[in-house]
Amino acid sequence: MLATVLAGCVAPGEGNFRRPPTPAEVEQYNAMVQPEERIVCRSEVPIGSNIPERRCRLVVDIDETSAFHREQLRRALR
Repeated sequence: MLATVLAGCVAPGEGNFRRPPTPAEVEQYNAMVQPEERIVCRSEVPIGSNIPERRCRLVVDIDETSAFHREQLRRALR
């Protein structure tokens, strides 16, 4: 299902440029999947820029990344 939503995010005629899914697309996708497979989109400011970019990720990926960073910080502070 994710591939279907994300495959629809390729702008025609613009090469490999991919746009994030619209809020309506995210809502439609999230209504069809389990909670851990849902997509969350948010604005993030890349390092070296002041211009926010919309990033969409799976909830499970966000949780795994957060757990990894917490563990790395815990190890560094020992």
